[in-house]
Amino acid sequence: MDKAEILSFITKHPTAYLATATGSTPHVRAMGTFRADENGIIFAMQSNKDVFKQLMGNPEVEICYFADGVQLRVAGQLLPETNQVLKEEIAEKRTFYKPGIEAEGWDYVGVFKMTGGKATVMDMKAPPSPAGKVWIDL
Repeated sequence: MDKAEILSFITKHPTAYLATATGSTPHVRAMGTFRADENGIIFAMQSNKDVFKQLMGNPEVEICYFADGVQLRVAGQLLPETNQVLKEEIAEKRTFYKPGIEAEGWDYVGVFKMTGGKATVMDMKAPPSPAGKVWIDL
């Protein structure tokens, strides 16, 4: 897969398993990717969640997508994104944020974006690559 195919795969299969760490303690959870395109990979969450606090303390993550026998892992940093227009777009598409926004304001929505990550793909239906693990710049 090249970069465009990877971004397309993420868009088609947006459920991800996001791994964070607090000190030496790993944490993983399923998350819905908001968007993946040339501008980065975007996730949104409530700012009162543990995952938000973990990302604020340590932005290094690995994200795993799996569908149709293909495992896609993406490594990099998820950094806070404060773009108000993006937050409003997220709230329009994910209306479950609206009560929290009304009660607590726009800081209720935590948005993180990865740019410059690296991805590796393992197709479980194909023979192993003789070159071993290959990382693709995103």
